[in-house]
Formats: sequence, C-alpha cells, structure tokens
Amino acid sequence: MDYDRLGFKCGIEIHQQLDTETKLFCRCPVDLEDENPDVKVERRLRSVAGETGEQDKAAEVESMKERKFVYHYHERNNCLVELDEEPPHRMNREALDTALTFARMVGAEIPAEIQVMRKMVVDGSNTSGFQRTSMIGLDGEVETETGTVSIEDIELEEESAGINERTDDKAVYDLSRLGVPLIEVGTDASIQDPEHAREVAEELGMLLRSTGKARRGLGTIRQDVNVSIKDGARVEIKGFQDVRNIDKLIENEVERQKNLVELGEQLEPEDEVLGDNVTHLFEDSENQIISTVLENDGAVYGFKLPGLAGKMKQNISGDRYLALELVDYAKTRGIQGILHTDEEQDYGIQEEFDEIREIFKASEDDVIAVLAGPREKAKEAAKAVKQRAKKIYEGEVPEETRNAEQDFTTSYSRPLPGAARMYPETDIPPIRVTDEKVESIEEELPDTLDERKERYADEIGEELARQIISSKRLDLYESLREDFDDRTVANLLTNTYAGLESDNFPVDNLEEKHFRALLEAFEDEEIAKGDFEEVLTEMAEKGLVQEAIEEVAAGKASEEEIREVVNSVIDEKQDMIEEQGEHAQGALMGIVMGRVEADGGTVSRILGQELGKHLD
Repeated sequence: MDYDRLGFKCGIEIHQQLDTETKLFCRCPVDLEDENPDVKVERRLRSVAGETGEQDKAAEVESMKERKFVYHYHERNNCLVELDEEPPHRMNREALDTALTFARMVGAEIPAEIQVMRKMVVDGSNTSGFQRTSMIGLDGEVETETGTVSIEDIELEEESAGINERTDDKAVYDLSRLGVPLIEVGTDASIQDPEHAREVAEELGMLLRSTGKARRGLGTIRQDVNVSIKDGARVEIKGFQDVRNIDKLIENEVERQKNLVELGEQLEPEDEVLGDNVTHLFEDSENQIISTVLENDGAVYGFKLPGLAGKMKQNISGDRYLALELVDYAKTRGIQGILHTDEEQDYGIQEEFDEIREIFKASEDDVIAVLAGPREKAKEAAKAVKQRAKKIYEGEVPEETRNAEQDFTTSYSRPLPGAARMYPETDIPPIRVTDEKVESIEEELPDTLDERKERYADEIGEELARQIISSKRLDLYESLREDFDDRTVANLLTNTYAGLESDNFPVDNLEEKHFRALLEAFEDEEIAKGDFEEVLTEMAEKGLVQEAIEEVAAGKASEEEIREVVNSVIDEKQDMIEEQGEHAQGALMGIVMGRVEADGGTVSRILGQELGKHLD
C-alpha cells in the first residue's frame, strides 16, 4: 500500500512495567505470583458528570453494561491503597529516578515540578475509577533507520489490575498487579509506515531495558497504537504485546479503514437503515436461541441494511468480515451476535426474515438482520447497531477504541475517551525536580543495550553478545565478567542456563553466589565445563553451594584415570584405528564415555592427545 497517498498517520504508546522493590504509591512488594486470594471485594462503578456538566462517552457506555467488578485481594502484596480505602503514599523514588533517567536518554525536557494527576479509567481495572499518572518528560525523540520520531510525553503511572475473567455482567480482577510502577512513552504521529512503527517500538523497548529497571516477561510491556488514514478516522488499538508483529496489526487496521471508506463510496448515502422491535413476529419461532430469549421476556429487533446483500461476509481486514463491525457494537451492550440473510447457515427463521423484508419494503439487494436478548439490553444494542450501520453508508470510519486480536486484526471496544479526563491528585503534593537532580542523572546515564552489544561483540563474538544482551541475566553477566573469563560466563548464562530452564529445573533458586562458586571451582580445576549443568542442577534442587561442587567433583574420574581408560580402548581397537586413522575418534569417544564417569570435554581432549601419539 502507498501509505503516503493514503494520508497515513500513526503514533504509538509504550507501557513498560518497572522492576522496583515496591509499588508506586505504597510499600507493598512488586510480586506477581499466582495464588488464591485472601479476600474478594465486589464493587460497581457509575458514570457521573464532571466539572463541565457532561459525562464521558466511554464511561457512559461502560455504565450501560451494569457490570459487577470483583477484586481479588492478597495480603502479601496488597494494602488498603489498592482497595481505594486509604490515601496513596509518597511516590516511589526508585521508580521516579528510573523514569527521569529514561527521559534524559531520549533528550526529553524534565519539568521543574511533577504533579500527580488522576486519569479516568472506565473498565474497572482501577478500584478508584482513575489511574494516578505524572508527566515527567516532554519533547524527546527516538532515532531509527527510517527516520526520527518525536516523543511528545513520558509519564510515570501506576499499573492497572490484571484481568482474570470477563463476562457480560461481571469482570474479575487480580489486585497483585495494581500499583506496579509503569513508564508510558507517547510518540507523535510522524511514523511513516507500519515497518517504521515496529522500528520505533523496538528502539523504545531497547532504551527502556537499558535503564536496568524494566521488568521482563509476558505482559510487562505492551503497546497502544493510534492509526488513521485521510478519509478514515483516528482509532486507538489497546494493549498489543507482540512488538515483532506490530506492523501486521497496523497494516490490517489501515486495510479495514480503507475498505470501509471504499464500501461507503459504493453505497447510496441516502439509503435509510431501518430498525424496529419485531418481537411479535417470533412468538412461534422454532429457533432455539430466539425462543429461549422470548421465554425469558426478551425482545427481538430487526433491521434493513440497503444494498448490502452479498457483502456482510466480505473481508475487510484479514479474515475479519463486515458483519463483525455490527456484531461488536451489539456485544458491548450484552448481545452476543446478529443473525442475517447473508449467513450460509439456515437458522430456521426464513419465514420471519421474509415477513421483516415485507414490513421494511426491502428488495433482494438488501440484508435483513435480527438480534435478540433481554429487553433493555436488546433495545440498547439495536440503537448502537443502527447508528453504526448508518456510518457504513456515509463512508465514515468511527473514532473509537479497539482491541488487538490474536490474528492481528482489531475489534470495537468502546468510544474514544473524552479529552477532559485528567484531574489533579489532591492526596499527593507536587514533587520538585532541581537542576542539580537533573545534572546528577545526566552524569550517570547508562550505556544503551545496543552500545553494550557492540562492545561485547568484540570480546565474545556477535552471536553470543546478541544472546546475552537480550537475556534476563544481563546484569548478572556484567557483574561476573569483571572477575571471570567473559566468554565462559556468557556461555554459562545463555546456553547452560537455558538448557536447565527448558528442562523445568527450579533455576529461580540460583543466585549470584551459586554462579561465582561454580566459576571459581572451574578456575581451580575442581570441575570442568562439562560439569556446569550437573553442578547447577544440584545447587538449584538442594540449595547447596560448595557441597554441590564437591559432590559432583568426587563422582568424576581424575585425568590420570581417564587416560588409563583411553589407552586401554586404543589398544583394544587397533584394527579400527589402522583402517580409519584420526576419523576413529568419534567411535572411540563413545566407548570411553561408556566406561568412565567424566565430562565429554575432558575425555575428548585426552583422547585426542593419546590417539595423536599413537598415530605418530
């Protein structure tokens, strides 16, 4: 696609959790282990008018769902702050220093005073109904091969609660995650195309990890994407986690907007979308879904969609088809689907479809659709579907918040929130940032991961440097390499460690002291490289340090014993050696390893020496 011709605009927001000791506004530990909650708290949130006298559209739509929110509380890492029953404490200084460090890494200006604000949250993921956030940087930039992109703002804020379950009438959240420090980085809309967006996201992720305080693992970093084209509209795609495929997500959203605009050009804008309560037509319906709805005093609404026959199943983005644009709006009002005449499946309501077609004076080019559900939900869903359908004929792409799906398409979530959803947090005083504080941060800015990778590549090779830089054990590597051979340390923390991790050994039990003891034993020739995995296994499973090394070393043959076995095998296999020469080493290696308890590296070295003497 020609993104320039389409009038493509795109900006991204990166949300990165920080690996601090405690949460942002209380002293609860940052610990996200799964476990059963100690307490369950139920709440409901209600939309109210703000200072302007108007209700936020997104909050209003969420209120219509009348959803109950259940919060799982853990005594180990929750307190009354997370339940919104106690004022927030002072801001975590470790998190603030990290955020300020990142701000200066991208050349952002730091305000002289940091004010904590309340940002409205409508989905129940914050017990208070708002998120505490602070502007800590403005007007930075990030450089990529495709071009430089401006960073409009950088915020330090509290993470939301983690979702466990969401149904039409209930959402269950875990409060363990609520309050974890989070850096949000927002770019301007100068990203040139989807691939450029991926470059920017990867560069920002690299810089955030370079602070040494970025949490690692699934869900610790995610991206919101703002996308529009000239004749489309700005949509915000929330919570995308797979940065490597962010370009595919954006491509599909551009395709969706482009196809909706083109479809509108094919339709007659004066065609009227009709919708009405048609419950009386289905009183004797044999359709099980509809009959069940009516037995529970529900309602059925019917629609005429002019000129859309054959188009409801038309793909508009990846495998996503037009009908889902309407279904999404019904779902937000608690109705799970829409039945329509473009469906290949026979739902047993053809007679009712024909009656609706006659009432609405519909032609064969028109689609007849129905939705059914509890009376009030069906009424609200019908209104929302009808309004969304009208926009199809106008070629209008609605401004809205959308969810990222697993196939890199998007689905409607809610309207875009209003602009006036930020209010000062009155429970936390402003924080002064002096010139001296900024200067001290600038003096201690860390090297970026790219800079470190380039430096390490000269010492341990490009591939090993790439692996260690992307490893969660980078800090451990940088500590150990000061005292031990850097290539040995890098291989230990990537290849050996990764092997144990893939075999589900409790590697989280291993601390720096374990690795130091192992490397010291290797330097003192108590163990060989081939013993690393066995020693670490003993350490991880039994919590031992020196004892694990001694136990493994005691079970190994000495070099003298290995040499005796090697020479014995060489004497036995004279015919093989005369026939194959040095190529016999592979077969001999297997025989020796079957007779002696030793690591393969040591055996291979001794076998090579003795075989060479024999052949000479």
